[in-house]
Amino acid sequence: MSMSICQMNTNRYYLIDKVIINENVEFFFDLYGKNKKEESLSLISIKGRKLLKHDVENLMDYNFLYVHEDEKEFYSSYYKDYMSFKIIPKNMEKFYSNIGNIVNRMFEDPQSIKNVKEVETIVNDMVTTILHDNFSVSSFITILASDYYTHTHSLNVSVYSLCLGKHMGLNQKDLENLGTSALLHDLGKSKISDKIINKNGVLTEHEFNEVKKHPMYGWALARQLGITNKSILAGIRNHHERVDGTGYPDKLKNEQIDIFAKIIGVCDVFDALTTNKTYKNSMGTFNTLVMMKKDMSKHLDSNIVNHFIGIFKEEMEKVQKNN
Repeated sequence: MSMSICQMNTNRYYLIDKVIINENVEFFFDLYGKNKKEESLSLISIKGRKLLKHDVENLMDYNFLYVHEDEKEFYSSYYKDYMSFKIIPKNMEKFYSNIGNIVNRMFEDPQSIKNVKEVETIVNDMVTTILHDNFSVSSFITILASDYYTHTHSLNVSVYSLCLGKHMGLNQKDLENLGTSALLHDLGKSKISDKIINKNGVLTEHEFNEVKKHPMYGWALARQLGITNKSILAGIRNHHERVDGTGYPDKLKNEQIDIFAKIIGVCDVFDALTTNKTYKNSMGTFNTLVMMKKDMSKHLDSNIVNHFIGIFKEEMEKVQKNN
């Protein structure tokens, strides 16, 4: 995409450092490009969408990148955070990859006690990171996978759940249990045919009914592995319940649904809609949050959705405060 901008207005655009252009990042400002021989700028990337590999390649082809002066403060704050915390994404990317490998092994061998212990250790490390004074939500979320796979989805949901749980004021032990529950919430999919789980397209009614069994399978597997915490088990079993009672598998309503299940349910929906699938692209953060707020009030706990939106709102407020 590109849209030319009149040369006489280019003095209203601010040159940026291309070091911030990385795969999977999402900006709160539009980007404009210009090459040496061009006299005008072009709008080449809009705010609110995660950059994919081809987006990064396209942006890096331009000699110069700009933001509009009205959004300069958003860029300045992002750049400041990036330069201050850039070591975090690099370290976290390796950390994320290691966790992904462990979760992948968990799905291949869900009855391995060792893997459960590894999961608990990793979640504890994530909680320590999130509770650190210098923790940046933007830095943490930057390294999340942008394409949907069962094990990366589980890891993404765990990260979002921990950020949400912190925002809601959960203590460290509750966060550790929440992170474990979220990381294992789709464990039951290991019992469902790979042809269904990895299908390149929309599921048939029969296939969807099979997928709907995964919370029960996961709950049973978790119990077999020796997990006894009621909230961890509820998060695994009931993350697809809806506040109006139309969810599954237990048709629970409102306060009948454990807080872990409600939190994981919100993060599950968000990650499913903001990651790319083979048959459907990401809706983007802004559009997804709007849909969750306006169209899913009978499905998701509205108070928890408000807290989730608050995470992103506070990131933008930090931008304004720092400038």
